[in-house]
Amino acid sequence: MSEATKGDKQIKRDRLTFAKTLHFLLMPFRPNLLKTYMAVDHFIEVPVAQLKVDGIQGVLIDADGTLGQHNARNFSLEVVEHIDQMVNHGLKVAIYTNASENRFHQFKGVNVVTNVPPKPDKCGFEQAMKDFLYLDDPEVVCMIGDNFLTDGGARLAGMHFIHVRPIKGNESFIHSFTRKIALKVAQFYFPRSFH
Repeated sequence: MSEATKGDKQIKRDRLTFAKTLHFLLMPFRPNLLKTYMAVDHFIEVPVAQLKVDGIQGVLIDADGTLGQHNARNFSLEVVEHIDQMVNHGLKVAIYTNASENRFHQFKGVNVVTNVPPKPDKCGFEQAMKDFLYLDDPEVVCMIGDNFLTDGGARLAGMHFIHVRPIKGNESFIHSFTRKIALKVAQFYFPRSFH
């Protein structure tokens, strides 16, 4: 696939899709979908040992705003080591992004989710779980991300959601705006989940 084709594919997945629009409009009326398993300031604060104790077997990780700035091609050593720690503790790990997938060479032993419906489509999460984590039970999977609108869609598929405070930079206005609104709605319903 050429770079131009990959760029077109990214633009199509990153735009405001029907699934995103519907999820955005229904958020205030379905607060159970805004419940977090945990909330942390930085990805590296996700406690790997706690995930294991709680029976988590698979982890889907958002990239943009979670592991680094939007469209980052290089990630900090701390982030790489934290993902290595997850893998070394026996967790199945995959990166699930709506943006370009060809920039994660630093992460060894980690699948990158491709050719699935964009987040927050429930079918995309289910395919990511089955085809990239090789798991069948959403209750043993968590999604780690910065956006309730896209990453929080994991709740539609029955998965856990870990919210990470977003790393800002290089993002579109609409992405930033919708993410902030979704966060405000989640904070309204579950103020104790956030610090």
